[in-house]
Amino acid sequence: MINALLHAAAFLAGASPELLNAMPLHAPGGWQVDVGPGSVSIAGREIALPDPVRLIVPEPAPVTVRGEAQMLPLFNPQAGGWLKGARLKALIAQECTATGLLQPETVVVRSASGVPFARDVDYALDPLWGTIGRLEAGSIGADESVLIDYTWSPARLDAIVVNTSGQVRLIEGTPGLGFDPPPAPGVGEFAIGSVWNPGNAPDLTAENLLPVEHSVAEPTPPEYYAAEQFLPKTLAKLEAGEPVTIVAWGDSVTNGGGVGGDTALWYQNQFVDRLRARYPDADIKLHTAAWPGRGSRDYLEAPPGGPYDFQRDVLDRKPDLVTAEWVNDAYLRGEALTAHYTTILEHLRGAGAELVLITPHLVRPDWMGVDTLKFDEDPRPYVQGLRAFAEANDVAVADASRIWCGLWRRGIPYTTLLANAINHPDARGQAIFADALMALFPE
Repeated sequence: MINALLHAAAFLAGASPELLNAMPLHAPGGWQVDVGPGSVSIAGREIALPDPVRLIVPEPAPVTVRGEAQMLPLFNPQAGGWLKGARLKALIAQECTATGLLQPETVVVRSASGVPFARDVDYALDPLWGTIGRLEAGSIGADESVLIDYTWSPARLDAIVVNTSGQVRLIEGTPGLGFDPPPAPGVGEFAIGSVWNPGNAPDLTAENLLPVEHSVAEPTPPEYYAAEQFLPKTLAKLEAGEPVTIVAWGDSVTNGGGVGGDTALWYQNQFVDRLRARYPDADIKLHTAAWPGRGSRDYLEAPPGGPYDFQRDVLDRKPDLVTAEWVNDAYLRGEALTAHYTTILEHLRGAGAELVLITPHLVRPDWMGVDTLKFDEDPRPYVQGLRAFAEANDVAVADASRIWCGLWRRGIPYTTLLANAINHPDARGQAIFADALMALFPE
């Protein structure tokens, strides 16, 4: 079952993408959406919308910040955008900054006495990431506190809802950095779509409209992914109430990236909590072996006795089951992927462990080479290769990617689940991994 945090109420209604029509509103401060004509299925009833219902979607009001005090580091043009300089405080997401929300032409940097500094002379700005730093030849001192003025455009996710009488209305979401879920329908209302304003959007287009489609089935793994076939030892121990050792092996996501120190929200802890509820007699022990910012090859090749030691952290635990989450392996493809994961599999099977490969979550669209949030198949060769490797080698797959690729058909832009605006899933995204893992085990 998709986790309830993903706004379960939205699944009760059904709308085709064609039901929602985007039209630019040629007036200040708003967009225009036509809903219908058509019909929606709600709780087994067909609700007719014979005439289009026109909704006005107000644009989120820009926010102006005055006199934000900062001490500016040297601007580093070679670093990632979120690391080039100081982060404008209103744009700070977890670890990074929300992108594309700053109106860069509004930025003014001045001294404590009010004297303005010159951009590209005294300081530099990354307009996409909202980071700012002083220039070495400029007149801003290393220990000088400056004052910064700027304006930014909030993102907002709105819900289009309908009741059983066919009345349609818009519920505005919370303006912010773009990480909020759709607003909940009122009593007797059901969501049929979302309107996504990512901030600084010039016009409303079909890309901004996401339907809530009742006909979209929750993703289920193919037969060859099932625990009965490919995790028989682990499953038998769980069902017999015997001790079971699980190692969650991965990168920063497995280390809680996106939810920080709240370990109860880490996907592997959610997974084990659910396993304990399903198999209450089993004695389940969980160990986490995670290396933020690195890939599985780094872990395999790290020198023994160091902070990351594959033999000590994984194999010496004598695990019954190893779950492998490596979004940082997404550069792998083809023969290189097959050879590398063959090595991993040989190590684990040689230690008597069963393996679950977790397909990764979706990351920033520009990092994935896509210009839309609406796709049903993961475009990354790594994901296709991981599934093919699993099928060829009788390995279980927890297909989290499939669930992420279905979010847009549930009215949820997947980017709203990226807590750091890059690649770290929030609590809802972490729960998806647990959902995908639990889907392998029989009820």
